[in-house]
Amino acid sequence: MKKFFNTIMIVAAVSLTGCDWLDINPESGLDEAEVFTIWDNYKSYFDYVYNGGSTNIKLGYPAYLDTWNLRFTWAALTDMADCGRLVRAQNIKAGTLGANVSAFTTDQSRRPISYSMFKVIRICNKAIANIDRVQNIPTEKDKEDILGQAYFIRAYAHFVLCRYFGGMPYLKDALEADDDWDLPRLSSHDTYLLCAEDFEEAYVHLKAAGKVRRDAAPGEPGHLNSPDIAKPNGAAAKAMKARALLYAASPLSNQNGQQDWENAAVACAEALKIALENSYDLLPLGSWKNNFISSKYTNEQLWAWDMGSAKNNSAAYSCIYPYAISNYSNASGDCPTQNFVDRFETIYGEPLMTESDREAAIEEGHYVEQNPYNDRDPRLNLTVLHDGSVVSGCKTGVNFYYDPDQKLYPGTTIKGASAARMFGNEWGSDNNKGLTNTGYFVNKWWDGNYNTSYNRSDPLIRLAELYLNYAEAVNEAYGPDGTAGGLELTAVQAVNKLRFRVGMPDVLDRFTGDKNSFRERIRNERIVELAFEGHHYYLDIRRWKIAPQTMTQTLMGMYVEKVPVSEEYPIGRRFERRAIPSNRQSTWKDAMYYLPFPVEETNKMKNFVNNPIW
Repeated sequence: MKKFFNTIMIVAAVSLTGCDWLDINPESGLDEAEVFTIWDNYKSYFDYVYNGGSTNIKLGYPAYLDTWNLRFTWAALTDMADCGRLVRAQNIKAGTLGANVSAFTTDQSRRPISYSMFKVIRICNKAIANIDRVQNIPTEKDKEDILGQAYFIRAYAHFVLCRYFGGMPYLKDALEADDDWDLPRLSSHDTYLLCAEDFEEAYVHLKAAGKVRRDAAPGEPGHLNSPDIAKPNGAAAKAMKARALLYAASPLSNQNGQQDWENAAVACAEALKIALENSYDLLPLGSWKNNFISSKYTNEQLWAWDMGSAKNNSAAYSCIYPYAISNYSNASGDCPTQNFVDRFETIYGEPLMTESDREAAIEEGHYVEQNPYNDRDPRLNLTVLHDGSVVSGCKTGVNFYYDPDQKLYPGTTIKGASAARMFGNEWGSDNNKGLTNTGYFVNKWWDGNYNTSYNRSDPLIRLAELYLNYAEAVNEAYGPDGTAGGLELTAVQAVNKLRFRVGMPDVLDRFTGDKNSFRERIRNERIVELAFEGHHYYLDIRRWKIAPQTMTQTLMGMYVEKVPVSEEYPIGRRFERRAIPSNRQSTWKDAMYYLPFPVEETNKMKNFVNNPIW
């Protein structure tokens, strides 16, 4: 009986690829003996996981998913941001997935995550099973290297499936069409544990191959310039093992309470220790954005995808950049909410998330409601484009404000543009273009100019995340002042490392007295540091099980109006918090923890229990 995995995996790996290296049968002129006994053929077969058309491991790379098909980013599926163009994102975040089920599973014109992951899993399994048949492997290190890659990619593909779809059967054999495919699902906890085992196995092989990092250390020839730097390395394997165990310990998956957190803490300590021993380091504040733009790779990235160079007004990035920059008819643009902007503390370390938080900061003279972006965490200006933002192509500041005298939103002159570009927008007035309904756009991925070319880089895992993962796991296992794995680094100190590099003070003492208080500061630090990258926020609010709260709060924006300078309005602007339009609000139902598979596919398997349809 042909079943679900037969449909989306064997078909994916054989019939639809159009690639001879996967179509191993006599009619194609290739047989297994020819493919798996000759090193060059074997490598060509395996390398399909990286470069196989549009359905390879990149479908597990967050930035690839965000820029593929041009409609929305995953941040716009949360309370963090609104999608400028009113299309799929608002329906999904309102709890109506609809036809997008197949877009995330089997529809190759969209984002077929499961289709692609099952395909690369099969390739990895075939490569692992047949490695000893290869007769002319150049060196033992070459063998160890490709085995390390195969175990890593197999683990990563299962990890991607688990975090979007929930627990899966863990496939370690290259099953054929006639094999028994009717496999029961594992829990997400057990799936993550098996991922961690594979990542550890990958580390063992990659270390033996001398590939704990693939480039030279800082200051040495070849630093950030190895020809195979894009492939997984040993440091990334340890980091991904730690991330998998962190997910397993999180409230959505935890099965063993404290023990799961202790296991995660030890793994996070090991990953952090190996990264530091191999000279990975945090970039200084002035280079922070190099992790995302203007560089192919950085020394903060343990593993990254070089997205290549393209103009910032190209269609490929219209889901991130505002219509004012992309000038593309289907531009969407990520528009951060005020809810998210409020997560950036004052430069004195005070939170601003609630009205009482803001009142306390006002009382201290550290926050002014009518000059809200002054004296804030420096990452606010690096991450969010707001009224008055100074960027490289506009030293006078970007305009979002409404001018009541002229009865219009003034344009902004941006270097490279032949005419003023429109960033401001009448509240809720246009649903067809990427105009803001929050008063904000994303700055993190923009160079500040118009029609310029520069490189983008997707930091699949970077050192900053390792510090945050360590802090979270150690805090849950041992409290704010706890340590793990022999590191002389407390959970509090790990968070303060990130704050110090951007010029922020240590976490205030009133938040470090117990794990519950400090948990909220760790989470806030993570949200601010990792915003609009890695799908972290979409996944974090789910694994923490706080999505029912965050997704049902009223989503707010900031309306800005030009007024005369006065004591009340010190910069000549009136700032007013407003709820964004009702058709852009979010909701929550527990079915939204995971994406479902198409019903017609799961009905083919009697033991595969589908996720609830929403």
